Amino acid sequence: MHSKPLSDANREVAAQVPLLAALGQDRLTVLLGKCRVECHERGEHLFRAGDVAHRFYVLLSGHLRLVKTSAQGDETVMHFLTEPGSFAEAVSFAGRAYPVECQVIEDCEIISIPRDAYLDILRSAPDVTGDVLAGFLRWERFFLEEIYKMRHTRPIQRIASFLIDFEDRSGEILDAADGTGTIFPEKRQIASRIGITPETFSRSLRKLEAAGAIAAGPKLRILDRAALIELAR
Repeated sequence: MHSKPLSDANREVAAQVPLLAALGQDRLTVLLGKCRVECHERGEHLFRAGDVAHRFYVLLSGHLRLVKTSAQGDETVMHFLTEPGSFAEAVSFAGRAYPVECQVIEDCEIISIPRDAYLDILRSAPDVTGDVLAGFLRWERFFLEEIYKMRHTRPIQRIASFLIDFEDRSGEILDAADGTGTIFPEKRQIASRIGITPETFSRSLRKLEAAGAIAAGPKLRILDRAALIELAR
């Protein structure tokens, strides 16, 4: 890991984050003056479960994954972070330990924001507290949707929905080999993330491939997005 000062483009991304935008431009400028951009390479850990959350982060570029490891050493992928935005805010504000570890799966740049610096500004500006709290609602909505999917959708729907969402959130085409698709996480990681067994995942992939929606070779590729959307419903 190495760090560098924030650029004007980095500041523009930060200004779009609800929890930061709520502070107002002047306060945000003061806060960002205490921050730097961290550059992490694939395979590094941003933090590990049990580390005290002295900071929260804004992803600028790259891909991360949040992983929970059981006492027996089994890993469960909780979430993939693939688009600019903040994360680890709630646990940081509470001053608790991170409940998951954050792994870098594609080289990334992040803004590292000191918890104490943010809270000092927030204490001096109680008028913005409501806007800050509203920023947490996006995570509540996210987890409610996840619970619904786990209870009320079939595995094939979950896979199709995940692939569509991941491609949308990734934005740019990342597959330099043929320039035709997004680089998706490993299949076992996707299965873990959406809560289905590897065996069920494999069977569902074969059905999606038979429908002409995807190519399920060594690397997943979306062949027919419209068909995949239909299968996600």
